[in-house]
This record gives sequence, structure tokens and C-alpha cells, in this order.
Amino acid sequence: MRAVIFANGLMAGWPEKFDIFPDVDLIIAADGGLKHCSRKGIVPHLVIGDMDSVDPHELAVMENKGAEVKRFPVRKDETDLWLAVRAALDKKVDEIIILGALGGRWDMTFSNVLLLTSSELKQLETRILDGNQELFVLQGGQAARLFGDKGDLLSLMPLTAMVRGVTLNGFEYPLDNEALELGTTRGISNVFVEDACSIELSHGKLLVTVTHSD
Repeated sequence: MRAVIFANGLMAGWPEKFDIFPDVDLIIAADGGLKHCSRKGIVPHLVIGDMDSVDPHELAVMENKGAEVKRFPVRKDETDLWLAVRAALDKKVDEIIILGALGGRWDMTFSNVLLLTSSELKQLETRILDGNQELFVLQGGQAARLFGDKGDLLSLMPLTAMVRGVTLNGFEYPLDNEALELGTTRGISNVFVEDACSIELSHGKLLVTVTHSD
């Protein structure tokens, strides 16, 4: 089962070629992420958080339509988005898509991106989608197939002091079992030359960003 989580950040636009299927997807609004559901006419299965950023009228409407509401105290150790991720994990999902996770407060944006590095998510396909961009984290020993159009952009940003065994195929600048150091810009703005490309990583944690052409 796939979980689709709406976070309380900005949403640059609806991801291209992305659809939600309420009958099979688990839809979760993380606190103020409920506003994105309301604008799209989507009733989430669960609204979770401290409700400090939720419009009470929107919440009442969604609750009347069948949304479950789980309230937490404002003083807590977790962000609302992590509570939503935790709820998805409790439902034994095998994929998580996060929308509305970027923009606004930079501390929250970085926190939202870095939660992708959690060891609890290592065995799941977990991505942040925002307009024409998608972000995910590869951890040592993992590989991924990437699909896009020729001219799409790929950027790689190490999240550990060093990442090793980086191999890229299908890009203008291929890599073969190479290392990238934290802070390097070598992995920025590579270009798809094939519609289906691949990336492999042997050690470390690597943030992968794909920017699809408009």
C-alpha cells in the first residue's frame, strides 16, 4: 500500500503525471497540510498533528466526511510530518509520497528533507514531490531506476562526509564507482540523455534530486 502525505509547506504545483487513488492509497494530512487536501477536493483518511495550523472549519468539514483526526500536544518532540510518517509506517505501507514539504521556513524544509535519511525508511521507497521536482535519499547498498525525459536534470548531494561507489548510467556525465565528498558541487545539474537511467551507491547517504523539464 502507498501512503500519500500532505505536509504544511508550500506546494509549487501538482506533480506532473501523479494521481491519487483514495480507494487504495492511504492519504494523510499532517496538520496544516489539510489545506492542500481542501484545495484539491481530497478527503484524507487521517489528519494528524497538534492542529495549530489547521483551519477549524476545514477540519470539521473533513471530519464530517469521514476523516479520522488524531490530536497531539503542541509541546512534543516530533514534527507533525514525522507523526504522519510514523502513522504510515504503523499501517505497514511499502511506499511513501510526501507533498507540500518544501518552502516557507527553511528549518522545516531541511528537517523534512533530512527525515528521508531515517533508518526506518531505508527499506521503503520514500519521495518528496514538489511541482516538477522529486527528491529521495539513497543509502549505502541501494540502487534506483530513474525515469524522465532527455534534458531532465539530476543533482546529487552527499549527506555524509563521503559517499562511495557512485555509479550513474544514462546521463551526460556518467560516474563509475566514484566518491563524492560532503560539500562538493560535482554532482549538480547532470543531464538525462536516456529516458530510463540508473544510479547505484555502495556507502554513505546521498540526496538525489530530479528536476523534470516543464
